[in-house]
Amino acid sequence: MSSFYTTSDNPTAHNEYANFFTKNATLIMGGKRVDGFDGMLPFLPILLKEISDDGKDILAFRKSIWTAVLSRKHVVNKIFFGEDNDMMLHGTVTYVMKHDPEGKDVKIDWAARAEFEDTQDGPKMRYYQVYLDTAAQQAAAAAVQKS
Repeated sequence: MSSFYTTSDNPTAHNEYANFFTKNATLIMGGKRVDGFDGMLPFLPILLKEISDDGKDILAFRKSIWTAVLSRKHVVNKIFFGEDNDMMLHGTVTYVMKHDPEGKDVKIDWAARAEFEDTQDGPKMRYYQVYLDTAAQQAAAAAVQKS
């Protein structure tokens, strides 16, 4: 999982990030759900804001979540293993928003559930759900907009 979060924290590693998932995976982050990954989408990040999150694939969603973020760093504090290929994770993520003139860090707790599937390319996530305090994210974004 450390390579997944290292890739997740790289603002240009979109294809590498999407390749951690199966082609028919489900990704849920906060209240947004996306399904599947076809490896190629012609959408531009500007257009992504006008498209509903439902129906976007993982690659398009990944690109859209970096539009307002300058940097982020995940820290995994605990991993809990379940049956079969199931795990829960807990940690923190520290963001710096692009439009924050002070470049302040925003640190948020998160948890995630991941289910894996064995593929010919090794294990990949078929389901990944992130639980985080979206109110804290929104408050940070609102504070940046007021600056």
